Amino acid sequence: MFTPKVLLVNDDAASLLALASLLDSDGKTYRVITARSGEEALRQVLNHDFAVILLDVSMPGMDGFETAEAIHSHPRSASVPIIFVTAHYADEMNRLKAYQKGAVDYLFTPIIPQILQTKISVFVELARNNLQLQRQKQELEKLNHDLQEQRKQDLDHINERRLAEEALRQSQEELRQLASYQERIKEDERKRIAREIHDELGQNLLALRIDIAMLHARTGNTHPKLNRKVQAVLEHIDSTMKAMRAIINNLRPTVLDLGLNAAIEWQVKEFQRRTGIACDLRMPESEVVVDDNRATALFRILQESLNNVFRHARATKTTITLHKTGERLLMTVADNGVGIFPGCRRKANSFGLVGIKERISSLGGELSIDTAPETGTALTISVPLPSVDHAEPPRLAAAKISPARAGRRMSDGLKQVSTSAKRVAPPRRGKAVRADTSTD
Repeated sequence: MFTPKVLLVNDDAASLLALASLLDSDGKTYRVITARSGEEALRQVLNHDFAVILLDVSMPGMDGFETAEAIHSHPRSASVPIIFVTAHYADEMNRLKAYQKGAVDYLFTPIIPQILQTKISVFVELARNNLQLQRQKQELEKLNHDLQEQRKQDLDHINERRLAEEALRQSQEELRQLASYQERIKEDERKRIAREIHDELGQNLLALRIDIAMLHARTGNTHPKLNRKVQAVLEHIDSTMKAMRAIINNLRPTVLDLGLNAAIEWQVKEFQRRTGIACDLRMPESEVVVDDNRATALFRILQESLNNVFRHARATKTTITLHKTGERLLMTVADNGVGIFPGCRRKANSFGLVGIKERISSLGGELSIDTAPETGTALTISVPLPSVDHAEPPRLAAAKISPARAGRRMSDGLKQVSTSAKRVAPPRRGKAVRADTSTD
């Protein structure tokens, strides 16, 4: 425990003893140390920290003024309060000189004990408070240092986390770009394979069918048995050509070369024919002109949405809406099915919504889903439209084919649309309304 010290400096032994006795009677709240000369007082100052020093003015060798000046010149004792005690130098000149040397008080003997004890008690209490403040300062400095170190560590962790998040975002963006690139490559490869099947295998099958049809016509009356065989071959060729058209449509429907409106109308009719689910198609009468990438992506999104309706929604009706709002194109697919239950979107091996989101993200668009159990699901896709100057009709430019070849493929597409229209009732057109689809 800290005990303040008081230094008494006087060359007269009797006076020193009297002062010591006077101070020792004050409840022992501090320790009294004595010195018989200025030199001894300096040695004590170098070894101890004092709350206050009572210094005699008149001493042989180094007097009180010189001793006070030497004490205050040392950094350790520069702020120690000094009270001068004298019996001979009571004039104002010596008092002024004492204050100039750094004294806090100037007392004359005889000294009233209560006054001296009170003054010493004040300086002792100040020393205690000062020591407490120093300790608190040290504790605060240590705490501040610890906080600075913690702040530095936190900043390092924040920087590391920021760099990690930035690296993660960059990695995700690269993966998204890679997925978009792979999707474009896949669509281009589908388009190339479909074109090769149509132009090579399709033409060969068509030529073969013409020859077989001629043979069938010539053997009708002369070779009935052969004619029946030829008829069976014709049926096989027709079924092969039908399968070939189905493969081409699965790879990339040729109706996409006719525009987005025709492709959506054909897909909706095919969905209604395959599943028996009633469809209500609502889109503008005027052609929606978009580039081939957007047309293909929107067509694939519609395919995936309708497939999800058939697989999961248990719906009896689906509404498909396509319309333009300002510089954006909105497509909605809505059903009256069971909706998406909580947690269904996170099921293992469920990538329907993931694929749709990635396709929309590659177009710079947005996806919103409105669903509730037993009330159906509405999926809304919003994509920005290209400027009119840069919009390229997806018929010839996107496919990069010759006009003659494009004409043949478009005729096939029109034939498919017209054939589908004969088999099912056409979807109803009307005003565009908001809708969505049940997806996984």
